[in-house]
Amino acid sequence: MDALFAISNSQYAEFPKREAAKYTKGLINPYIYDPNIPAAIVGAIVIPLLSAVLIYQYFRYRSWFFWAAVIGVLMETIGFISRLVSAKDEHNDLPFLIAFLMILLAPSFLAAACYTAFSRVVWFSCPAHALSFKALWCFPRWITPTFVIFDLFSFVIQLVGASQISNSYDHDDSPLRSIEESEKKMVAGRVILVLGLILQLSCYLTFAIIALRYFVISLHWRANDLGDWKMWRRLSWMINIAAGLITLRAIYRTMEIPLDKGSGLRYLQQHEWCFWCFDALPIAAVLVVMAVWHPGRYLPRTYTSWVLDKRKAVQEKDELRPASVVSDVELREFTPRDFGGGVGVRV
Repeated sequence: MDALFAISNSQYAEFPKREAAKYTKGLINPYIYDPNIPAAIVGAIVIPLLSAVLIYQYFRYRSWFFWAAVIGVLMETIGFISRLVSAKDEHNDLPFLIAFLMILLAPSFLAAACYTAFSRVVWFSCPAHALSFKALWCFPRWITPTFVIFDLFSFVIQLVGASQISNSYDHDDSPLRSIEESEKKMVAGRVILVLGLILQLSCYLTFAIIALRYFVISLHWRANDLGDWKMWRRLSWMINIAAGLITLRAIYRTMEIPLDKGSGLRYLQQHEWCFWCFDALPIAAVLVVMAVWHPGRYLPRTYTSWVLDKRKAVQEKDELRPASVVSDVELREFTPRDFGGGVGVRV
């Protein structure tokens, strides 16, 4: 999808003659390749279906804190449907630009959902004595704000860059417009977009390291706190897998968008399979993981509200702790229903 970032004369020479004819007439195909319509159809079916499942679970489990995931899947749905429309009519700029913006920016909200879920997991499972920066490598009370604010900051930078690119592209109605002229107008937006992607990638990597480390060190708390509850360990798997997939996708995006026509891995731009394998497939996998291990299925009702009452959460853990510790070998297994969670329980 990403031929917004124009191609060089050598790339132009490699195009089929029928494509070259379109360019000489002032019709610029925004793709460097001929988009695969069957693949676009599959994307426009699979992504909306997975999104519908997550939205259904959001309301079924009343997991109000997971709102960022809902925004993310709605953006992905709009993006992949628009990509199908664009693939069928390559020279219609509007659906292409909508698909470009939605698919590029939606993972920011999916990552924000992982941040909020991780915060709930920490407060749900971490012993009170370990709720510190030294133990967690982050401030427990500021997990969600820290990562979400940083993520939104990089999101805004990406939006500014992508908007400049799309604005330059969409408002060039000259019948003589060429790839080289379009490229010159997009340089500033491209640089801003890459900066936003690099900042976002650093945020993803930092979070992935912290989340994975927490999953490892929490194994030491099995017998003296709430750490052996299998319901939150499954949720922790979701967070780590989703964070890893989103990070891999961000690496692809950062490598795929060059700073200028002479740099970057142009192969990633020139071949559609790279988009489907390194962007669409990881995001689809993220949605599958979130649907299988949805937070609403594994967290008590106290932890699924818009705002977490941390004092109440700690108090509940202190009240339950004596009952949860049986021995180092045999630990009681809890379910969300034991704490007012699960399905069909009124708030």
